[in-house]
Amino acid sequence: MDPKIGVDIGVQMIKLSKSNAESEFMEPRNDVRFEVCHELSQVAPWDTFVASCPAAHFEQTSAWGALKGIYGWKPVWVWASRNGQIVAGAMILIRRAARFVKIGYVLRGPVWMPGESESLDLAVKALYQFARSAGSTYLVVVPPNHAEDLVSVLESLGFHRKPDLLPPTGIDTATLVIDLQQDLDAIFSAMSMTKRQNIRRGLRKGVKVRVGDETDADTFRKLMVMACKRRGIRATPRQEDFFHQLWHKMGPAGTVKFFMAEVEGEPVSGACTMVFGGRLQLWRVGWSGKFDRYDPNDVLHWEIIKWAKENGCKEFDFAHVRRNHARALLKGRKISDSYSGVTDYKMGFGGELRLLPEHHYRSFHPAIHSVLSMGLARIVSSMADIRVFSKIAEKF
Repeated sequence: MDPKIGVDIGVQMIKLSKSNAESEFMEPRNDVRFEVCHELSQVAPWDTFVASCPAAHFEQTSAWGALKGIYGWKPVWVWASRNGQIVAGAMILIRRAARFVKIGYVLRGPVWMPGESESLDLAVKALYQFARSAGSTYLVVVPPNHAEDLVSVLESLGFHRKPDLLPPTGIDTATLVIDLQQDLDAIFSAMSMTKRQNIRRGLRKGVKVRVGDETDADTFRKLMVMACKRRGIRATPRQEDFFHQLWHKMGPAGTVKFFMAEVEGEPVSGACTMVFGGRLQLWRVGWSGKFDRYDPNDVLHWEIIKWAKENGCKEFDFAHVRRNHARALLKGRKISDSYSGVTDYKMGFGGELRLLPEHHYRSFHPAIHSVLSMGLARIVSSMADIRVFSKIAEKF
């Protein structure tokens, strides 16, 4: 690869594996090269690699990095390649929270090639060395959904499970997944009786669902804001132009899809979905609150499930389930709180509950890392009151 594209940090990485007592990595072979890339125009090989990994997520694509770049984040790519082919790495989002405070954020990464015996170690090693050399004050890793093996590797390098009180918040670590490789009849039969009745009733009353485009971005956002307002929560993303920008960056590739449910031509509920890696993820939803007796939301979900199956997706991912709810349900219990209605609604569609790997964090600031490494809940809790963490929280 042209050395202008990235900075070779292989020597540093090999020294790390030999001398750092925190690491138990195997030695990388001599044909492995580590690189850093800062330019969107030069990351086509990375996107090709991510697309080839079955468990990869859209949040690791350059298009997502470009989108986040509009709102203050700087995407940087670090990867390990062998014989000119990328085998592991991560896209890291970086921004400053203050003059001497640098945040690093890895969302649904790192990424590694399944079946490569050392690719997981290489992925974390590339990430670790870059964050260390960049002097990241606070680095958060939100692992991919199927990445249980990643947790032990992160913890061997001084990462800790992120408490809910530390930023970012609101990223759930459980989900509900419907297997779309089943027949549609089997999927429909697995739903609750009430859900099936609602869908049939809504279709009889004339609820229509269509696939939208950029012209629906503002309408969808209004529906999302109205739904959040009724629940008493803040609508996110909060930027008014976000869904237009999302469409510009990810719509042409077919990654983002809007679905709009209409009654008598009026949009009453909608969904913003992400299609990537054989998975359709229900990313955001909205509802005006009107035509409740028509069950437009149930019809909307059913039509999206059908579309996903017809278009080759293997999974329908609800994406947002509270971890404590999922844990309780998996043990045959149920939690009653302000979010119970949302969980009950999703569970009516059937599917499999999954607990996802928990988020981890590390500081490469010596003083902060020293305190956080003590592992005391009361110490970690007190960190949330430190001004630097308040500034960090504002940036997510």
